[in-house]
Order: sequence, then structure tokens, then C-alpha cells
Amino acid sequence: MEETRTTMANLITEPTILQHKMMLINESSLPISPIRPSTEEQQPNQDEFVRFFNQSLDLLCIASFDGYYKCVNPAWTSCLGWTPEALEATPFLELVHPDDYVATKAEIAKLNQGTETILFENRYRHQDGSYRWLSWSAQPEPDHQQIYAIARDISQQKRLEAEVLEIADKEKQRLGRELHDGLCQTLAGIAALSTTLSKSLRRMTTSTQSAAASAEEISGLLNDAITEARNLAHGLDPLNMARVGLNGALQKLALNIQQLFQVKCVFNGEHVIHDCRDEVSAHLFRIAQEAVNNAIIHGHATRVDITLSETDNIGRLCICDDGVGILEDVGPRDGIGMHTMAYRAKLIGASLKVQPASGHGTVVHCHFPFDENNINHEATQHVASQP
Repeated sequence: MEETRTTMANLITEPTILQHKMMLINESSLPISPIRPSTEEQQPNQDEFVRFFNQSLDLLCIASFDGYYKCVNPAWTSCLGWTPEALEATPFLELVHPDDYVATKAEIAKLNQGTETILFENRYRHQDGSYRWLSWSAQPEPDHQQIYAIARDISQQKRLEAEVLEIADKEKQRLGRELHDGLCQTLAGIAALSTTLSKSLRRMTTSTQSAAASAEEISGLLNDAITEARNLAHGLDPLNMARVGLNGALQKLALNIQQLFQVKCVFNGEHVIHDCRDEVSAHLFRIAQEAVNNAIIHGHATRVDITLSETDNIGRLCICDDGVGILEDVGPRDGIGMHTMAYRAKLIGASLKVQPASGHGTVVHCHFPFDENNINHEATQHVASQP
């Protein structure tokens, strides 16, 4: 394997490298044209290529189809702590986060078949054992069994996205509490007064019977408004996982959907011995909520089934509807809702797939691991102690 290792200075003297289409990704993520010097005087010399390679703040590399890096620039050491020698002696898949291994291996297989990679994201292990999020763009050269790639550290961006998502969830919870404690209580007070007025009018003369009936109708409408407001409040702030767990929250979601939209919504939850942490349960709940809303609002479904199960320490959340369906598999960037669902899944190490259901409709699969990061050990021990 050592014969394939070489320096950047040697690599750039090979004619195939100079002829290669270099993919440089700018801030708008668009590739610019390959370098084509118009005159011999303008052609960059070897020192300029070395300087460009070494001074780039992005992670530049040349990798072989055998699974090893042939050359990396100093930005790799700044980002991940590993020396170039250590990186070039280690199969690059060994540094990939376990939860990203399958997706990364599939992406590499595409590269080996000649398909370029644009903005693929995964996590790479730092020398200190932590992980960094990287965004990749790569161009394969099948004739020479090589891959030319650029990676950018997006760890800070991922942290900010997670914080924004957390703030949005907390704001939903706050609005839900205000709806429940404020508007719902006000409507309940008005409904009580309306009921009292109706009873008083019925005890008076027959001429007030019509007014009493109107008061009763107002009371009924107010009670309907209270029910809707409470359902909205529960949709915004449904999560008391320590008390009801994910199963309970999904069961309540199904009931609220039926009341709000007059659509058949059924929850099927098997007994799950492992209980998720509240944070993980919250993300899974929001994924299910988004999928159900999409099925009703966009898919015009008349029935939605929510299923939660566990097999071999893998949790499975499935949302299936009988709506108009989709024409083909949907990617994670098709719409804000889809992007948010995919992002929530990635935060908890889960996989998300949206595809047409057999016959008609759409099915959303979310598979998540019950590892040390996801299990609520106190709840698990409590469930295990039950007779």
C-alpha cells in the first residue's frame, strides 16, 4: 500500500492531474469552470499549485478507490487533529461516525461508479474522540481510480441549527401553554356564563324561550371552540414524556387529529421495554406530527396509521396514509417540512425514508437505535420492574 502514497509535489506533475476537472465549491455551492490557462505564461507553476493546496481553509484531498487517502492538505490537521501520515495510513471509512457509516459507504460506491458528490454530510472522528460534521463535494476519476474531494467543517452550523430547532420547540410549548391557560380558560368562563343565562331565560316567560335557545347554541359553539383550542394547545405542547412516554404522546396525537380534521387516525404501539430520553421522544413525536399533517393537508388522506415498534434494539416509527401519494422516493431536501424531519432524525442517529405506499398513499419510515445516548434508563428500569 505504501507504494501508492506520494507527495503533493509529485502528484501535480502528473499530466492527468493537470487535465482533471477541479471542482471548487463557492458559497453558493456552485462549481466553477476547470482551470484552462490561455497562454503558457499564465499557466500556474508547481509552486502555485502547492501553495493553493496548502493554504486552503477547506479540507482538500485526493483519495484512491482502494479506500485510502493519497494526499491531504494541512487543513485536515487543523480540523481533525490527525497528521497527514496518520490519515493516509488509515482507511477513511474507519473515521466515519458509526451512524453515518452505511450512508457514507453508499456514497463512495456511487463515486466509484463515476457519479459526483455534491454537499454530502457525515461526521468524522477527531483525534480526541469527538466528531466533526463535514460537508463533502467530490469528483471521481474512474480511469485513474481516484477521487478529488473538498470537505468543509459545518459543526458550528449544525450546532446553531440544533439551537434554532430547540428554540422553535420551546416557543411552540410556550404558545401551547398560553392557549391552554389563557384563551381556553377565558372561553370556558364565557361558556359557563352563557349556560347560566340560558337557564335563567328558560325560567322566565315563554317569550324568552327563543333567547334561551340562542344562548344554548352560543354555549355549544363556545364548548366546540374550547375543544379546538385545547387540541391546538396539545399539538403545540404535547410532551410530558416523563409522565406519558412516547406511546402516550402518539396516542394523544392520533386522538387530536381525529377531532381536529375528522380523519381516521389510529395509533398502534407495541410494548417497548426501552423508553427513549425525553429529547429523543420529542424529535420522534415531531417527525410523526409533521408526517401526519402532510398526509392530511397535502395528501388529502382519509386514514392515517401511526405504528411504533422495536426489534433487536432498533426502534421503528411508521406513518402510513391512504392519500394521493407521491410519484417517487422523496429526498430529504424536498420542502422545509421534509428537511426538518430529516434533520430531526439525524440528530438522534435515526434514518428517515419517505416512499409511495403499496397501492396508493405514502409511508414514512424512521428507524432509530436504542443506544446509550437514546435510552431513558430510569424509565426502562421502572418498566422492567413491572409484573
